[in-house]
Amino acid sequence: MLRQEDLFRPSLSKLIHVLQGNEATQVAVFSARVGSISDNKMGGWYSYRASKAALNMLIQTSAVEYARRAKNVKLIAFHPGTTDTPLSKPFQHAVPEGRLFSADFVATRLLAIMNNVKMDNKAAYLDWNNQTIEW
Repeated sequence: MLRQEDLFRPSLSKLIHVLQGNEATQVAVFSARVGSISDNKMGGWYSYRASKAALNMLIQTSAVEYARRAKNVKLIAFHPGTTDTPLSKPFQHAVPEGRLFSADFVATRLLAIMNNVKMDNKAAYLDWNNQTIEW
């Protein structure tokens, strides 16, 4: 039954009810390195940066709540690197050799990270190479 107050709750706060349980669970969302406030050395891309920074804050904030209410859940903000998709086509000319990834490569990397991530009730901000990105 949908309650009026549920209409105004972020989706991750609704998801907690599905994820509570005994099974270790990882939830990954596709973020981007440009969403890092600490790592912003180039500027530009205002809307994209702002949207990814907001997503990262949602992950961080939700992890605090999940640590209290769903201790078996690990939230991951995942930066896939530049992936060969229509979204990246206009920028691919500037991607260094060997750094344009196929969707299959990215999916394989994400699954490997999710299968080996430390279940510590903290949000993780990781890139395709399992390296931590500063928030």
